Amino acid sequence: MGEPTGITSNSAGIYSADLMYEQNCKCGTIEVLVAGETWSAGTGDNVWRIDVISNGEAAGRPNVTFAELAAKNISSQDCTKLKVSKYINGQSIMGDFTGVSISLTAGTTVILYKDCKQS
Repeated sequence: MGEPTGITSNSAGIYSADLMYEQNCKCGTIEVLVAGETWSAGTGDNVWRIDVISNGEAAGRPNVTFAELAAKNISSQDCTKLKVSKYINGQSIMGDFTGVSISLTAGTTVILYKDCKQS
């Protein structure tokens, strides 16, 4: 891999827009869900990222983490695929999530990162 280069005038706008989004649109609010808990968007604060902290792993095999997933920018068929996937600890998924329900597997914990302004 080569040495990093400076930000060119062609890409400066992209970096600037991304930094403004990070600064002004993500509210910095998180919510922690454990086995059996549910979150749904009620006041316009959707979730933009989900981190699996503990997947309730038993005998070295990760369990299904989500009982339900709903998102604005992911089809229901693809949400079903994400829902039944097995996640390792520390794995993230990103989207415009409007509903998250955690499986009943003991020891399952996720962190939801909220985007309160949804620009």
